[in-house]
Amino acid sequence: MSIRRRLARYLKPHRSRFGWACLAMIAVSAFNGLAILLLKPIVDEVFIAKDLRMLALAVAGVPLLVALKAVSSYIQNYLMSWIGQRVSQQIREDLFRHLHLLPLEFYSGRLGADVLSRVTGDLTLAQSALTTLPVYLIRDSLTVLFLVASLFKLDWRFAALAVLSSPLSLAALYVLSRKMREASRQSQIAVDRLHHRFQESVQGMMTVKAFNYEEGATEKFQEENESFFQPMMRYLRATALMNPLLELGASVMVAAIIWFGGREVIRGRMTPGAFFAFMGALLAAYAPIKNLARVNAEAQRAWASAERLFQILDEKTAVPRKRAPDFKILRSSIRLEHAGFRYPGARSWALRGLDLDIPKGARTAIVGPSGCGKTTIAKLLLRLHDPSEGRLTFDGVDACELDASSIRARVGLVSADAVLFNDTVFQNLALGRKVVTLSEVERAVRAVGAEDFVDALPEGYHTTLGDWGFVLSSGQRQKLAIARMLLKDPDIVVLDEATAHLDGPARAEILSVLKTALAGRTVITIAHDLAAVAPADNIYVLNAGGLAEFGTHTKLMESRGLYRRLFELQSVARDCAKTP
Repeated sequence: MSIRRRLARYLKPHRSRFGWACLAMIAVSAFNGLAILLLKPIVDEVFIAKDLRMLALAVAGVPLLVALKAVSSYIQNYLMSWIGQRVSQQIREDLFRHLHLLPLEFYSGRLGADVLSRVTGDLTLAQSALTTLPVYLIRDSLTVLFLVASLFKLDWRFAALAVLSSPLSLAALYVLSRKMREASRQSQIAVDRLHHRFQESVQGMMTVKAFNYEEGATEKFQEENESFFQPMMRYLRATALMNPLLELGASVMVAAIIWFGGREVIRGRMTPGAFFAFMGALLAAYAPIKNLARVNAEAQRAWASAERLFQILDEKTAVPRKRAPDFKILRSSIRLEHAGFRYPGARSWALRGLDLDIPKGARTAIVGPSGCGKTTIAKLLLRLHDPSEGRLTFDGVDACELDASSIRARVGLVSADAVLFNDTVFQNLALGRKVVTLSEVERAVRAVGAEDFVDALPEGYHTTLGDWGFVLSSGQRQKLAIARMLLKDPDIVVLDEATAHLDGPARAEILSVLKTALAGRTVITIAHDLAAVAPADNIYVLNAGGLAEFGTHTKLMESRGLYRRLFELQSVARDCAKTP
C-alpha cells in the first residue's frame, strides 16, 4: 500500500473534522481573493473619483473582512492541529504495539538507536507535516486559484502572461524536490548513527572513563557528525535554491506586467485601480506560492520519515494468523529433537543436532564453555526463537503448534542480567500480571531475603527504581528478578546464570531459597559454576553447539570427560582465590 493511502487510512476516522477544516481553508482563500477584488473600486472610487460613500464602506468593510478571515484561520489551524495530534498518537501506539509483536530476530544485530530514532525523530517530522502541510497545501493552493481567478477577471491578457511564465519555476522545483527527498533520507540514516553513539557512550560512561576513552569516543562521534553534515547540507542547499529561483521568476514576471500594464494605463485602456488591483493580486499570490515551495521542502523530509516508519510497520510479526492451542501444563517432558539454531546473519550455528530430554519435576542442568549455546536453549524454551532445524516439543507436541504466549505464561525466567524498568518495585515485580496484591509481592520479596533493602528504600515498594533499576546494586536487582519469577508461580523455571552477580554467602542463601521454593517444579539451570549444579538430577554438557556428554555429577566425574576437566579447573581457580 502506498504511503499516501496509508496516511489517508489514519485520517479517515477524522474526516468530519477534516471536512470542516477544509471549509475554513476555502473561506480563508476566498477572503484573500475578495480583498484583492475590493482594491480596484477603492482605488478608482475613493482616490480617483473621491467618493466619500465608498470611503465609508471601505472603512467598515475591511475590518469585517479581516475578522471573518481571522475566525476561519483559527478554525482551520485548531482542527488541523487536533487531527495531527490524534493521527500521530495512533501511529505511535501502532508502532509500540507492533514492536512488541515482532519476533526477537528483528532485534538481532539491529541498533536500538535506529528504532528509537524512527519512533521519535521520524514520527515528530511526520506529526509536524500532518499538522501544517494540509493547511498550507489546501489553503495556499486555493488562495492561488482564487487570486488567479481574480487576475483573469481583472485582465485576462496579463493573467495569461503570468500563468504561462510559471512552468519553468515549477520544473525547477520538481528537480529540487527529488534531490531533497534523497538527501533527507540519507541524513536521517546518519542521525540514527549519531543517536547510537550518544546512547552507547551514555550507557557505557563508566567504561569510557575507566579506560580514559573520552577523547577516542569524541573522535568517533565527530566522524559520525561529519557524515551527517554532508547529506544535510545537500538538503539545505536545495532548500536555499528554492526562494531565489521563485524570486527570479517573479521579478521577471512583475517587470513584464509593469511594462505592459503601465503602457495600458498611460493609453487609457486600463484604470489605475485595475492595474493596482492586478499588481496586488500578483504580489499577494507570491506569499502562498512561496509557502507551497517551503511546504514542498518539509514534505520531502516528512515523506522520507513516513517511509521509515512504515518500514517498521511492514515487518512481519510473530503472531500467527490462526490462534494456536494453549499450552496448559507439562505432563511428561520437554524435548529438543535434533535441534539446531542459527542467528539471523550469522555464519556459524549456535546449536546443531542437539537432543535433550527434560523430565517433568526434574532438576536439569545445562553447562559448558562460554559460547557453546546454553543461553540459546533458554530462548528456545520460551519460544523467543524457534529452532532453525529439528524441533522443540512439550509432551510430544511441537512447540510451534502451541500458542507462544501460553508457553511463556507457564515458564519463569531469571537471566544473568536482571532487567528492571523505570517503575516502582511493586510494578516491576507484578510485571505481566493483571491482578496482584501487595501481600503477594511482599511474600516473594521475603522468600529471596530482599525485604531489608526494599524497606530501606525512600518509599518502600512504591519507590521508582529509575532507568534499568540502577539505583540498586547488581545483587539487589538479581534478587528482585528472582522474586518476580517466584511471584509468577511457573510450572517450569529457567535459571540462566541466575546467581551470577551474587557473592558467596548471598549465592548460597539464594540457592537454598530456590531449592525450597522450586520443589516439585521442572527446573532447568544454565550455569558456569559447576559446583552449583552438582545436585541436579541430570547434567547436559554442551560444547560448540552440540552435546558432549550427559549424566549425573558422579557419573560425569567418573567418565573423565569435558565436565570433569571444567570442574577441576574451577576448583583450582576457587582455591587460588582463597589463597592470600
